[in-house]
Amino acid sequence: MLYGMLELSIRCPKCDGPVPLNGPWEVAHCDRCQADVVIPHDYWTDILTDIATALKTELQEGEGTNATIFGNFHTTLLYGRLKPYCPGCKEDFEPRADAADEYAHACPSCGYETLVAPAPAWLREEYPAARVVVNATPQGKVEGEAAAASGPVVFSCLKCGGALEVDGTERLVPCSFCGVKVYLPDDLWLRLHPAKTKARWFVGFDEGEIKAEGD
Repeated sequence: MLYGMLELSIRCPKCDGPVPLNGPWEVAHCDRCQADVVIPHDYWTDILTDIATALKTELQEGEGTNATIFGNFHTTLLYGRLKPYCPGCKEDFEPRADAADEYAHACPSCGYETLVAPAPAWLREEYPAARVVVNATPQGKVEGEAAAASGPVVFSCLKCGGALEVDGTERLVPCSFCGVKVYLPDDLWLRLHPAKTKARWFVGFDEGEIKAEGD
């Protein structure tokens, strides 16, 4: 198994804001304009084909490079030939490449749990060399939701001063005292829903399935 590390983001096509892609997602969410951005399958096929070819023919273990790509999106990409490592203590580990289901790898040194999962079925169909993903955020999981669910906060109604209990599920909150709907300001909303940041994740490739250009 040949492993590649990825760290990438695109610019939102609606507002030009940064949108991290912390996994092989089919839809990404822009925190700036709240738009959902569809990520075409051929985008991932092109990205992974280029990375896998570089891993096999150009890069040595521990080497990496970065690139700015213009195509479906304006993409900023950092990638390298690195084995998966624990985000907690940076210790390398070997995932179970033949795992049929996702599992959490518990680091023997620090106990940090890293998600290991088979590549999504659609991705394996589009690019069969991709077999396993490590430390990727699953599609549909909202990063930052733990902060939003950590407990309600109290905010004052801008009209009557009454106390509003805000749990982060809705941005337009009705006041139980005067009935006005209060729109939560940006600083409070972002505290409840921290903006996503780029994270490193890994793809394990079946080296025998990687086709160099011209093959």
